[in-house]
Amino acid sequence: MVGGAGGDAAAEHAGLTAAGWQPIRPSAFTRLIGPILHRFDGDQVRFCFRVDPKHDNTVDRPHGGMIMAFCDEALGLAAHIRRPGDRLLTIGFDCQFIDASSIGDLIEIAPQITRATPSLMFMRGECMVGGRVIASCSGIWKVFRPRAAAIGG
Repeated sequence: MVGGAGGDAAAEHAGLTAAGWQPIRPSAFTRLIGPILHRFDGDQVRFCFRVDPKHDNTVDRPHGGMIMAFCDEALGLAAHIRRPGDRLLTIGFDCQFIDASSIGDLIEIAPQITRATPSLMFMRGECMVGGRVIASCSGIWKVFRPRAAAIGG
């Protein structure tokens, strides 16, 4: 376990990679909070992260902000997979904390598209540790299409 007692980060990462998990393309922000991994199970994309000591809220639990950031990132990336040529920005997000998790836990989410319109993506998901739901989330992403170059500009 990464961050767990006696855990070995390299061995843990190798085990997740062997199970088909790959790192997401990192941004400046996800480099701070990650690594966040993903894999496809058929058409369904899943995301995960291992709760490290850097995520600790001082009581050996991940900070709620980390759970929310992970959910926002996972749901947004899943929306982007559906619309690869568009930019998407979060315009609404809601998260409920249902159960606790601990340092060393692997938290997973399988985002779902609730509805897609030409200008909005409605997403939802549940964070799981094993078979337990620890958080539920939903959000709305605004679709921004790339602007055409100015004529004669």
